Amino acid sequence: MLSCREIPNIANDYIDREGSTRTRVMVSFHLAQCKNCRTYVRGLKITRSLVSESIRQPVADELLQTLGLKNPDRDGSFKEPNE
Repeated sequence: MLSCREIPNIANDYIDREGSTRTRVMVSFHLAQCKNCRTYVRGLKITRSLVSESIRQPVADELLQTLGLKNPDRDGSFKEPNE
């Protein structure tokens, strides 16, 4: 049986459906019994979704200037203004 302390270490794999079937079943069993860990995993899913969506959106030039960054290069990375 998994403990609550182990869930954060394997939650991403569980969400991505990676890892062994045995581990995924053990996580599912634990989540069925533990409200706190269900809340944690649900929050992690929401956070990942929001972050994923936010990086798909263009960044306003005003925000880039406020942060002291140039527009992103073609590869998507940001460079400091003095580079």
